[in-house]
Amino acid sequence: MGSFSLWCILGLILIVGSSRIAHAQDSLADFVNTHNLARKAIVWNLTDLVWDNKIAAFAQNYANQRKDCKVTPSDSGGRYGENIAVSAGNMSGVEAVNLWVAENPHYNSYKNKCEGGECSHYTQVVWSRSLRVGCAKVKCDNGGTFISCNYYPAGNIPGETPFP
Repeated sequence: MGSFSLWCILGLILIVGSSRIAHAQDSLADFVNTHNLARKAIVWNLTDLVWDNKIAAFAQNYANQRKDCKVTPSDSGGRYGENIAVSAGNMSGVEAVNLWVAENPHYNSYKNKCEGGECSHYTQVVWSRSLRVGCAKVKCDNGGTFISCNYYPAGNIPGETPFP
């Protein structure tokens, strides 16, 4: 086999491998692990979130209705907390969770409020009394991405703090 053929095969392996890597960050383990890393970074003994298929089905049903990529909260009747992320192109589940976690600097834990920017997505991720999570991702009609994660019990309860 000539060196040119070998390089072509190696290039093809890299292309196929990189496309698998892009999709690998959308597994339920990726969603859960990224949430739990953020939770442990704040309070080391915070209970891990666990994946819940019923909540994931709720998230998927709602995401399927949002192929227009509009950020509109679902109506769970207060049953679930919710985080939504939308992008103009592809976005992985890991990127969505990291986007929410990046609001951390805006949360003032001494005053229990957001200062200088949005932080309610972050506080839902680290809400200590939320124990279960389910997430979904759809490709929007415009080529963008809509990602929703729902949490049980819901977080961001007025007057309560996210963690002890």
